[in-house]
Amino acid sequence: MNRPALILSALCILGTSVGAQAPPETGPQCLTQAYPDFWAPWRNQGSLDNTLTTRNGDTWAYSEHKDHLTRTELLNQADLKAHMSQPYPAGFPASLPGPNQDPGRMRSEALLKALYGHNRQEVQRHLVSVPWAPNGRTVLFHRRHGAAPALQRVGQALAENPALAAYVRQPAGSFNWRHIAGSTRQSMHSFGAAIDFALPHQLGHYWQWRGCKENSPCPYPEAVLRDPLLKQVVTAFEKEGFIWGGKWAHFDTLHFEYRPELVGYSCKNVK
Repeated sequence: MNRPALILSALCILGTSVGAQAPPETGPQCLTQAYPDFWAPWRNQGSLDNTLTTRNGDTWAYSEHKDHLTRTELLNQADLKAHMSQPYPAGFPASLPGPNQDPGRMRSEALLKALYGHNRQEVQRHLVSVPWAPNGRTVLFHRRHGAAPALQRVGQALAENPALAAYVRQPAGSFNWRHIAGSTRQSMHSFGAAIDFALPHQLGHYWQWRGCKENSPCPYPEAVLRDPLLKQVVTAFEKEGFIWGGKWAHFDTLHFEYRPELVGYSCKNVK
């Protein structure tokens, strides 16, 4: 038996197809599936840069060849590849995030501005008042790309259980055009696609409140991963395309943001 045939035979014995050795890049596909009104359907032509095309015919390079940059540099100038670089671990049980494990925290600001608006006024034109069933009031959220309807569905689901509704009865901010504290990056709140809550039982934690630094270890508040009701709240958000800042090493347990490219039906645990 020649060498190629021997390799193929071994793979078959292991129950592994040859194609499984090098799975196709799913990041571009997940981006186009998550925002089908912005992106044209993705067709991988085998190009090295995995070019994406918008509905308007504009082209974007998935990779801008920034792999040589440090993590901090990528935070400030993330391309689409960096935007999708860390798989978000939806569901529970959830393990403690490792150093710099911040799935979804690295964001392409160019993409977010294209999706939601390039400045405060442009974003505000697309904000709507979303009924928030847990408290009978409304919150401002972006209406495009399914964000506002998704948030409303989360609220309706949580309101069915009074114990869960109590966790999200006090929104602590949605739209707010601002930089992330200590940086020049726009917050997801700038785009009307994030919401915070004043969580009960001292479950609200933010890494900067502890005096932690960007490139230094920060003790994680492990109790938040054990709270059974908070787990159910997080799961309800993830079901509708939101990620939770409590799964970041740079934790923000009050924070939920709409990121269907990371937790959408076809794109969970993108690699």
